[in-house]
This record gives sequence, C-alpha cells and structure tokens, in this order.
Amino acid sequence: MPSPFPGMDPFIEAQEWEDFHPAVNTAFRTQLAAQLPADLAARIEKRVVLEGGEDADRLPDVAVVERGDAAGQVASEAAEADGAPIAVLIETPVERHEYFIEIRDKQSRRLVTAIETLSPTNKRPGARSRQEYLRKRDSLPRSEASLVEIDLLRGGRPMPHGRQTALGQYRVIVSRAWERPKADVWAVPLLRRLPRVGVPLREGEAEVTLDVQDAVSRVYEEANYGGLLDYAADLDPPLPEDAAEVARSAA
Repeated sequence: MPSPFPGMDPFIEAQEWEDFHPAVNTAFRTQLAAQLPADLAARIEKRVVLEGGEDADRLPDVAVVERGDAAGQVASEAAEADGAPIAVLIETPVERHEYFIEIRDKQSRRLVTAIETLSPTNKRPGARSRQEYLRKRDSLPRSEASLVEIDLLRGGRPMPHGRQTALGQYRVIVSRAWERPKADVWAVPLLRRLPRVGVPLREGEAEVTLDVQDAVSRVYEEANYGGLLDYAADLDPPLPEDAAEVARSAA
C-alpha cells in the first residue's frame, strides 16, 4: 500500500526513522550501482553517535532525584551532612547510527562523491553530531569530491544552503566539485513529489540519476509502513492544515 503523501511521509520521521534511514540508503545504493561505471563502487558507510538528554552527544551526566522543591534541597543537604548517600540518576546515552554513501574509485579508493541523508542529530542545534557533520561538509570544498545532501526531515535546524531553503520543508543539494561555490538546491514542499537529481561523478563524465521519490516509496511499501504508522498522532512540528487533512483521511 502506498503512502497517502505524494512525497516524503512526515510520520516516518517521528515513528520509523531508525528503520527507514538504513533502508533508504540501501535503496539509493541499489539505484546508483546499476548505473555506475565499472571502475567506481558505491558503499554504505556508518557513523556512530551518542544521543542522550538535551545535548544529544554529551558524556553521561548525573542528576539528583530528590524533590526539586525547598524540602528536597534540605533533605539532600541533610543526607550530605550525615555522610549518607544521595539518590541520583546516571544518564546513559543511546547509541545512534547515521548512514551515508560514498562513491569511490575501486583502484585508488579516492572519494568521488559523498551522498549524505541527514539524521535528526545532524539538525539538532548544539549537538556534536551536527558540528562534526558541518566540519565534514566545510572540508569538501578543499577536496575533489562532490556532495549530494538529502534532507527528509521537517524537524531541527536546516543546513545552510542559501535563501532557496525557505521554499520547502525538504531539501536536496548537489554540489559539484568543479563548480563550487555554485550548487543546485531543490526545496520541496510537504505535499510535492521528491526530486530526481543527477549525481555527479568525475568532471566531464555523465551523471547518474538518483530518483529520491522512487527510493522513499519503495521503502514505504516494502516495510509496510502503512500498517505501522499512526496517522492520528500529533507531530512536532505540527502539520499544516492541508497535510493534516491527508493524515486524517489515512487514520
């Protein structure tokens, strides 16, 4: 059963992202592998990040679990004075995986193109994952590698791409190594089909096609998300009225 949304289904972000992210990268790689020249290969790579508390990537922290009012403060101080232990919670970060694709020369292993599908931690202000990704992104102009960045998330802070990003909830950027600082940006509204883009390889070489919508739709149907997603649930950020009407019709 297909998604009731013509483009990206926003309920995946809130309810099935951990399953969707590796699956859509696999679908992207399948498309690319069928088109690449024989001397290039597309590989799925993985970053591991720690997520926990307000700062998604901080080290484990300790929090006192006594009552937060004045009486709780007095009780904590009394226990400390008596040498008694104070009850605390030790925050344990959750390990998250971020998936991306690298197209490399088989012989030299040189990176030709990086294809990044953003994760929620990449878009969380102050998160180490965002800072590390932005450093990687900023280093590409000094390399010979091209970048395709795919943002299928409504939440979080968008990556800086220029004023075009204000036009849509979802974004795809293609930055060809030999055309920098110029880049192409697709800004896609919520109820619009995701784009079909050309993935750059080496300068002067024909690009291969990445149909983002086809990959997303295939994952939705193969994973049977229609039977899993709760279309009556509230989303953050809230849906605009036209999209909320689509969700109500599917609930």
